[in-house]
Amino acid sequence: MPAPALRLRDRRELSRRRLAASGVAATVTRRGQRPTVEEPVGVGGHSVSPGAVSAVSRVVREHLAMQAQDLPGALWSVGVRTGTTRAEVLAAWAARVVTRTWPMRGTLHLVESRDLGWTCGLLATRSLAASRARCTQLGLDDDDVARVRRLVVAALEPQGNRGLRRSAVHDALAAGGIDPAGQRGVVVVARLCMEGLVCQGLPAGSEPTFVLLDAWAPDPWRPGREEAMATVAERYVRSHGPVTERDLAGWTGQTLAFTREAVALAGDRLTTQTHAGTTYLVHVDSLGAPEPGRTEGVLLLPGFDEYLLGYKDRSAMLTSAEEALVVPGGNGVFLPTVVVGGVVVGTWGRRETSSRVVVTVRPWRTLSSATVRRVERVARDYGRFLDREVEVVVVDQGAEDGPGA
Repeated sequence: MPAPALRLRDRRELSRRRLAASGVAATVTRRGQRPTVEEPVGVGGHSVSPGAVSAVSRVVREHLAMQAQDLPGALWSVGVRTGTTRAEVLAAWAARVVTRTWPMRGTLHLVESRDLGWTCGLLATRSLAASRARCTQLGLDDDDVARVRRLVVAALEPQGNRGLRRSAVHDALAAGGIDPAGQRGVVVVARLCMEGLVCQGLPAGSEPTFVLLDAWAPDPWRPGREEAMATVAERYVRSHGPVTERDLAGWTGQTLAFTREAVALAGDRLTTQTHAGTTYLVHVDSLGAPEPGRTEGVLLLPGFDEYLLGYKDRSAMLTSAEEALVVPGGNGVFLPTVVVGGVVVGTWGRRETSSRVVVTVRPWRTLSSATVRRVERVARDYGRFLDREVEVVVVDQGAEDGPGA
């Protein structure tokens, strides 16, 4: 039975609470605030502030996993919640506190390095089944995949915790008799990541690199299954709530039975509340928190940000007609969104050069002059994140060719 339609007041209340849970509301109200900066240290050729590393590690850990199919967008998802720059997020990656892999839903996420092994072991099982079927379609049988494991380990072991470019990994497969062409290399290496053998190291320019997980994260956290399930439920609800059981099931890619067991294992750390006739899970810590303000703060969020991707039901943030504008063609590719007061009001895009970035904002309705000024201010924050000068273009969709064109 579908949930009752949300009134605008209910939508705004849910969206404000979700923004606060996700850590974005703080950047709305304390725009420009930077993490505590201490004496920088050198990590892998990068100058790293321990405060920045700690901020990046904290926000990724609190979310458990952050969608990272689009890497530039994933870096901004962290930056918008921490006040760090792109260089600082990459420096935290170089310090091996976070990385990128396939822990669930068969897609890439940023994960804190200590959580890599157990999240893959718990949440990647259904994705692995799909990957095995895909390997079979590509002509790779179990013996071939076993050979791939041996070849990849042999190629990566001498690298230690330094990543090897994807092209070099594919060369090693070809030299060992496994043709990586036609997506075979991409699919089988992703499968090894889901298995917890391999993860991505720091990118080499635009090319991903791979490293053995044990070399990248030598001090993993190893919870038992019940503790792991409880942790998944608790961290998701804390960073996304209020949420439904179906939101949690959709986010993990697991069944409702798995979801309900995980919620039960989280015990009294989670509770329920009712909004507009629907029961939502909330974290007990949110009960004593101040009510989120009625801010009209503006956000420019990346296309695959957790604020939208983290929910099965996104009706609090946008209508079904508006969701079709965010995912044109229904192809699973989410455009970056403009959020005002927690509600999506349009999309945006960027064009980056070596020295500047052009941010083009396409609202679905005319914005007030005050809101346009806030959009420009947030775009300047994005420029600081990229270390680029910013030019902002706000397209009047109504005057140009109408909403949804």
